[in-house]
Amino acid sequence: MRTRIFDRDNGNCCLCGIEIDTPKQKWILEHIKPLWLGGADDESNMAPAHYDCAIEKTRKEAPVKAKSDRIRASHLGIKKRRRTIPGRRFNGEPIPARWVE
Repeated sequence: MRTRIFDRDNGNCCLCGIEIDTPKQKWILEHIKPLWLGGADDESNMAPAHYDCAIEKTRKEAPVKAKSDRIRASHLGIKKRRRTIPGRRFNGEPIPARWVE
């Protein structure tokens, strides 16, 4: 599958457009539309990319993914459980000593 996709795109990186020099450069198959955005996990949604280009793309997408995850959780009614900090007040009362580890 990797060879078919590499040949289909003429060995060019889908992110920067520069040709991938296969023996010297590391490359991976990158999802063009991320799976978390509803992209398909098949050959039509994959393209070769330099490893470094793919890492940079993932780094830029991380905040967007985190925000969409928070919004989705909010719409589903999922609340993040907050941990109490030892020594803090719990409902206006000091935290009982047996709760503090």
